[in-house]
Amino acid sequence: EKRIIIHYRKRRYICPCGKSFDEKNQGIVQPYQRFSVSWHQAALLHSMTSPSFTYTAKAFGTSTSKVIRLFDARTTPFIIPPSQLPKIIAIDEFKGDTDKGKFQLIIADPITRRPIDILENRSMKTIQQYLRERGQQVEMVTMDLSQAFKSAVQKALGKPVIIADSFHFSRYIYWALSKVRIRVQE
Repeated sequence: EKRIIIHYRKRRYICPCGKSFDEKNQGIVQPYQRFSVSWHQAALLHSMTSPSFTYTAKAFGTSTSKVIRLFDARTTPFIIPPSQLPKIIAIDEFKGDTDKGKFQLIIADPITRRPIDILENRSMKTIQQYLRERGQQVEMVTMDLSQAFKSAVQKALGKPVIIADSFHFSRYIYWALSKVRIRVQE
């Protein structure tokens, strides 16, 4: 990650037929780019592990928007939502604070532990519509025991097996034990 500046002047050739073409640069710089291929790779890797795009931009001597464009160009093919969900899914809300709402909903595969998609909000209407479009194969749903989520899942998918996720299951057990402890101590 040391900055090295190389001024590379690419030669242009003219064919006897009248067409012109550039010399091959052995993968040093892509067409229409000012930074090398290895610079792009290092900046992309750094942007994935750094605290912010601005931090990466300062470290690599470029603009924040350049780092964001680089990141988006490399990650966009991986964020295409699936046409169909797997047989087992997990859903949970998280605080994202976007213009669509303060909370979003993540849908994940509990077997591979990888995210599948993120919904723009956690409303019942959004969840039902998404699950109706893509959830024909879903047989089991792991989630917290929110009545709103449970109702949305049942309306969209019929009667899937609903499983309390381990965090919320443990929390309900802790609350029950705490109530018993308080009652016994009184």
